Amino acid sequence: MKLYLVRHGQTDWNVQMLAQGRTDIPLNSTGIAQAEALRDRVKDYKFDICYCSPLVRAAKTAEIVVDGRCKIVPDKLLVERCFGKYEGTSPTDDWLKYWHLDCNDDEMGMEPLTKVFERSKEFLEKIRKNHSSDASILIVGHGGMLKTLHYNIVGYEDDTDFMSMHFKNGDIWEYEL
Repeated sequence: MKLYLVRHGQTDWNVQMLAQGRTDIPLNSTGIAQAEALRDRVKDYKFDICYCSPLVRAAKTAEIVVDGRCKIVPDKLLVERCFGKYEGTSPTDDWLKYWHLDCNDDEMGMEPLTKVFERSKEFLEKIRKNHSSDASILIVGHGGMLKTLHYNIVGYEDDTDFMSMHFKNGDIWEYEL
């Protein structure tokens, strides 16, 4: 099974370097252009289905990239990690501690990292169950959630530096599952 992971196009909060989490921020004009450029880049790819986060920035990116070529299925398992009281703020060193598995609490209303990993693992198990091994699946989501999908696919250790890997807006990464 081929998986193509795509991070949504740019939003104004991306430009301001603010944590979006589940705050439903739309694409800005650059984000729309990024999605259009990605659509053109993958025009010859065959996708059997596209799953996306139901948040507007991911759903709109999926709509533009797919351009009517396959069904788009919003899936709440792909929603971004809830950053709680940190949403709408700039990440600080204190905030970054929440990207370590040993800091697994919901302080400040943030969704524990282990819960995000469980959600992404549940999503991967669902698509394995519902699709053939030769399926080609586009997944459009968010930086944090895509990061957990990536590490659930390639593996990780308790001390993995999850901040060392980053999906840029409009990026596409290919995996074999």
